[in-house]
Amino acid sequence: MTAPNRSLASEEVYGEKWDRCLTDTIVKTASGLALGIVFSAVLFKRRPWPVFLGTGIGLGMGYSNCQNDFRSPYVHHQPLPLIRTDEQLLKESSHS
Repeated sequence: MTAPNRSLASEEVYGEKWDRCLTDTIVKTASGLALGIVFSAVLFKRRPWPVFLGTGIGLGMGYSNCQNDFRSPYVHHQPLPLIRTDEQLLKESSHS
């Protein structure tokens, strides 16, 4: 991920979106494949359709996420911290 204060060239933004897109699609496809194999082996007497269904769902989810990511005009920002710092707690307590 890039530093938040640095301006990005459009090529870098486009490259980051492609990297995120491909990684997300691979993870979702592999997860769907793995779940399809498990369900095929455990519940459906080793039939192939759960494997194909899981893989297709994973590919579809990855493709949909890529479409949304490329249509978004915003650059993904750094995630917000989940833990409040002592300074934030002091500011909140002084306001109330």
